[in-house]
Amino acid sequence: MSRLDYEALLAGLPDAVLGVDEGLRIVLWNPAAEALLGRSARRVLGRALKDLFPPDTSLIRHLSDTLATGESRSESEAVVEGADGRPSYVSIVTAPLAGAGGAVTAAVAVVRDITRLHQLEAEMHRGETLAAAGQIAIGLAHEIRNPLGAIRGTVQLLKRELGDEARWGEYIEVLLKEVDRVNRIIEMLLDLGRPVTLRPVPLNIHQLLERVALMSDEMASRRGIQIVRRYDPSLPPILADEDRIVQVFHNLVRNAIEAMPGGGRLTLITRLSMDTLFAKVDLGRGLKSMAEVQVADEGEGITDATRARLFTPFFTTKSGGLGLGLALCHRVVEEHGGAIQIASEPGKGTAVSCFLPIAR
Repeated sequence: MSRLDYEALLAGLPDAVLGVDEGLRIVLWNPAAEALLGRSARRVLGRALKDLFPPDTSLIRHLSDTLATGESRSESEAVVEGADGRPSYVSIVTAPLAGAGGAVTAAVAVVRDITRLHQLEAEMHRGETLAAAGQIAIGLAHEIRNPLGAIRGTVQLLKRELGDEARWGEYIEVLLKEVDRVNRIIEMLLDLGRPVTLRPVPLNIHQLLERVALMSDEMASRRGIQIVRRYDPSLPPILADEDRIVQVFHNLVRNAIEAMPGGGRLTLITRLSMDTLFAKVDLGRGLKSMAEVQVADEGEGITDATRARLFTPFFTTKSGGLGLGLALCHRVVEEHGGAIQIASEPGKGTAVSCFLPIAR
C-alpha cells in the first residue's frame, strides 16, 4: 500500500488516531483527531504532547508507557479535554512502532469518543433510580395516607364542635390547608411510581408551547423576562399525551423563569433532531427522527455536579422546592419513548431539551 493510500485510510477512520516520536512530539494527527480534540493537524504537528494536555492525563501516560516498554496499553474509559476545555469520555488503545533496527521509535494511540455511550448509560441509570424511588414512594404514600385521612377527619369534626369561634377557626383552617398540601405531595410521589397511562395523539407542538407561554406570561412579566420563540415551522406533529406533555413544558418554563429573578430572555426552540443518542433506534430500521423542544434561560447556570443530580427525587436547588418536578418530567418524557437532556454553564444559563417522537 502506498503512502497516499495510508493517508487516505487514516483520513477515513471514524476514530481519532495520533502518533508521537520518542520525545512525545506529535507526528501524526488524523481528521477525526482534529474533530474530537478541537485542534488542526497544521497547528499541532511537531509540538510536544504535554503542550496540549496536562502531563497526568491518561493519553500521555499510556503513550509514555508504550514508548518505554514497547507494549500496548489500553483504557476503556478516560477523559480528554478539547481546545475549548470541554471534556470528552474516550477509550484509548496505544501501540508501539518500531524502527529499522527493531527499537521502538514512535507510538500511536487510537482514541474513540464514547461520550454519547456514557450519556446513554447515565440516562438509563436515572431511569432505574426513578423507578426504584417510585416503588419506595408508593409504599410510603399508602402508609402516610391512612393516618393523614384520620387527622383530616378529626380536624373537620373539631371544626364542627367548636362552631364559629374565630380564634380556633383560624387554627383549624391552617391545619386543613397543611393536610391538603401533604396530600398533594403524596400524589406527586405516587406519580413517580405508579404506571403512567398515556393517551397519545398527534399534537401541534407550537400550539402547546403557546398555551404554556400564555399561562406563564404574567409571572415572566413581573420579573422582566421576555419570552422569545425560535420555532421550526416545518416541524411535523408529535405523538404525545396532551395533558402530560403540557405539564412537562409548564414545569420547564416555570423553572427557567425562576432561574432569572433579575430578568432576561427565555427562549423556546423547536427543531427536528437526528441526534444519535436521544433519537431512539429501531434495530434493523435505522435512526428515527425526533422533535426537539428546548427551553433556554439566561440565569446563573448550574455546575456539573448539580446537573448530574437534578433528576434525583427530593434534590432541589430551590429553598422551598420539593425536588420532584424534574423527576416527574423525566418520567413522563421517558414514558413517551423520548429523553430529556440538560446543558448548562455557570454564569451563562441553562438549556433543557426534550426529545419526543414524531407522529407517523
